[in-house]
Amino acid sequence: MSDKITIWKLCAEGFRRNRIPALILQGVAGVLLASYFLVPAFRPGFDAVADLKQRTDPWFAMVSTGLFAGLIPWAVSYYRGRIPRHRWVPHLLAMVVYWTLTGALIDFVYTLQDRVFGSGRDFQTLALKTLVDQGPYNLLWATPTCLIFYGWKEADFSWSRFKATHPWPVIKQKYVLIQVSCWIVWIPAVMMIYAMPLALQIPLFSLVICFFSILLMFLNR
Repeated sequence: MSDKITIWKLCAEGFRRNRIPALILQGVAGVLLASYFLVPAFRPGFDAVADLKQRTDPWFAMVSTGLFAGLIPWAVSYYRGRIPRHRWVPHLLAMVVYWTLTGALIDFVYTLQDRVFGSGRDFQTLALKTLVDQGPYNLLWATPTCLIFYGWKEADFSWSRFKATHPWPVIKQKYVLIQVSCWIVWIPAVMMIYAMPLALQIPLFSLVICFFSILLMFLNR
């Protein structure tokens, strides 16, 4: 019973911490989605980004995710004094490399889902893509790797220190907190991302992940 109470408390804490950031991130995604479909004057800009992505794949996904989820959050963390001045290089390299590789994986997931489920914008298609994205992909890969990567980075890249500060109960608590935070932010956001044409899904993802990456750094603390 106590474990269940703890899990529910963690879920409630995840919701409390992330309800405002979630609304902001979802609002940004919603504005971009509405701008694409409802404001014809913005369409040439969207089309230019889509054309650039198609011509430079897979580098566009890797560079944009490395920039928005890696470099910019690192700069915010460094500016706020959360990274030791003498250790800024390994922290920068770790953030950029991790998110660059993640960008390539996300692009693969989006492309694969488009081939499997089609490019329709009906509720069933969007729901299926979101279920795969926020189900097995997040539960079995994205959340565990984020937990390990950010925990290792906060331990100054020391596996022995990571193990010392992350006994199994701590790992379980962080996993639940990160996963609940992810669902609060990403379930609505992902449905909006999948409603965009395939070539614009990574650009929209990159903007949302920029803020979520910053949030992850503070959650791991």
